Amino acid sequence: MIDAYHLYLNSSEAIVRRQTGWGPWRRLEDVARWEWNADLASSFDLEPLVLRRHRHATLTVYMGSALGKFMVLDLPAGLRSDDEARAAAQAQMQHQLGLQPGQWTFSVDRLPGANQAIACALRADVFARIGHVARTRGMRLLSLRPFAASSWNALQTPHKAPAAATEEAQALMLVEKDAFAIVIEKAGAIVSVNALSHRRESTLIDREIRRMAYAVGEDTQRHIRLALVPELLPLAQLHTDKVLQPDAYLRQPIYSDFRDLLFLPLPQVAA
Repeated sequence: MIDAYHLYLNSSEAIVRRQTGWGPWRRLEDVARWEWNADLASSFDLEPLVLRRHRHATLTVYMGSALGKFMVLDLPAGLRSDDEARAAAQAQMQHQLGLQPGQWTFSVDRLPGANQAIACALRADVFARIGHVARTRGMRLLSLRPFAASSWNALQTPHKAPAAATEEAQALMLVEKDAFAIVIEKAGAIVSVNALSHRRESTLIDREIRRMAYAVGEDTQRHIRLALVPELLPLAQLHTDKVLQPDAYLRQPIYSDFRDLLFLPLPQVAA
């Protein structure tokens, strides 16, 4: 039997969910939550997680936006491999964002139909620490991915145009407890992705809404959307019309990719 564990990690908190069974026998449940300090990667451990005996355990990790950086960038022509694309993206991110070599782990997702890619840099020390403690606990690490990217993908379907993608720009702000990510899309293609930490400033969302309006155009403000953790909803009181409603996106109480963290709690419904 296999227990599939899913871990969401921000700069101060770890949340773990366990998935067992498949199809009608599938079960997903919250099993652990604890604090850690991202300033000290060695403070992360999986000891608070109790593994069940005589079960194989896998681990999928979703890294919060406080632990990563993003860029949409142009790739040089003539690249012959994914390694060359990753090296080119690393060089650009180090130059433009001031990232120090050896402190970040880079990945690249090429965009279709263009010589562009979304580059992601995740904290190398945290990446290494997760791999180490997973091996120590006998867990097989399946993947480590940015939470913002998974949430962006999960929140697209209800708002996609039924025909061709609109030429107007659209923006989505994903607000976690300690950081936020902004994705801007135009004509069905992602043109910008950014992630920054925040300190829950009272002006946070209003400030970023104004920046997004400038980026996508004042006349397309109706295409700016917000998804945020419930405790920060008061910060969006001037923009409640932009807040995504859970009943349009969630069909079950919790998800393995933790998208439900960005919405008010839903009543218990059948998975």
